[in-house]
Amino acid sequence: MKIVEVVLKTVKDMVAVLTLVGAVSLIFGALILLYPDLLGVLVGLALIISSVAWFVFAIKLAKYAKLKIEI
Repeated sequence: MKIVEVVLKTVKDMVAVLTLVGAVSLIFGALILLYPDLLGVLVGLALIISSVAWFVFAIKLAKYAKLKIEI
């Protein structure tokens, strides 16, 4: 049971990190979009798109954290 618990905790930690990175990227992307510079807009769009991808990845990882295995 210890091995399963450790794996599930690791997955939950990975989800937390991915969610944090996604939130920070989204906030920075929105702040960069406030400036009319073309480079800022492009970088902002890239950050927003990547943050959405991180959130999707975190949601998929969260599904595996809910698995219950009895040994």
